[in-house]
Amino acid sequence: MREVLRVAGALFVRDMRTAVSYRTGFVLSSLGAVVNIAAVFFLSEALGGSTAPLLDPYGGSYFGFVIVGVALTNFMGLGISGLGGRIREGLMTGTLEYMLLSPNRLAVLLLGSTLWSHAFALVTIVLYGVIGTFLGMDLEMATAPLALVSFVLAVISFNALGLLAASIVILIKQGDPVTWLVTTASVLLAGVFYPTAVLPEWLRGLGQLLPLTHALELVRRALLGGEGLGSLWPSLLALTGLTAVFLALGLWACGAAIRVAQRDGSLSYY
Repeated sequence: MREVLRVAGALFVRDMRTAVSYRTGFVLSSLGAVVNIAAVFFLSEALGGSTAPLLDPYGGSYFGFVIVGVALTNFMGLGISGLGGRIREGLMTGTLEYMLLSPNRLAVLLLGSTLWSHAFALVTIVLYGVIGTFLGMDLEMATAPLALVSFVLAVISFNALGLLAASIVILIKQGDPVTWLVTTASVLLAGVFYPTAVLPEWLRGLGQLLPLTHALELVRRALLGGEGLGSLWPSLLALTGLTAVFLALGLWACGAAIRVAQRDGSLSYY
C-alpha cells in the first residue's frame, strides 16, 4: 500500500507541475467553469426562475438543478475519457509496453495519472457550489454526508466506465465509442438538463442503466431537497450495484484487451 501511495503521489505531482507550467491553459480551464455557471444562471433567469412541479424534489429551482447536472456531467466526462486518453498517449509515445513491464500494476499507473485531473475537477465543483450559492442556489437543507457518499460512488463508477473505454482503445487504437455512447446517452437520459420524469417510460428504463442517472438523483435530492437515506436508499442501492458491476467488467475487459494486444504484438504501434 505504501508503494502504491508513493507512485500515485509522484504521478500527481508530475501532472500538477505540468498543468501549472502552462498558465494560460490552466487559467482558461478555471474560467470555463465560471462561464458555464453564468450561462446556466442566465438560462434559468430567461425561464423566470422556473418552479415547475417536477422540480419540487430538487428544491424547486431550475438553476440549482442544472448546476448540479452540469458539474457531475463534467466529472463523468473526465472519468470516462481520462483512462482512455492515457492509454492512447502510451500507444502513441510507445510507453505503454514499458508501463506493463513496470513492477507497479497498470491500474495503479493509470489511475494515478488521472489524480491531478480529478483533483482539479473537484476544485471546479467546489467553485460551482460557491458561485452557485452566491447566485441563489439554496443549500441550507443539504444532507451533505449522503451527497458526499453518492459523489464518491459516482466517481468510482465513472472511472470503471473509463476502464471499458480504455480496453476499446487498446484494441482498435483510434476512436472511442464507449465514451461517445455513454456521454451521449447520459446527457439525453440521465436528467442533466431536465427531470427524467418528462421522458417516455421506456427511455426512463434505459436511463436506469446509467450511473449518472442515480448519482444526479441522489446528489440533487440530498443537496437541494435535504432528503436523507430513508427516502433515497433505492437510488443509493442502484448506484452501488452499477458501480460494482461496471468496475468488475472494466477490470476484466482491460486485462483481456491487454492480453489480446500482447499476443498480436499491437502494443508497440498506434
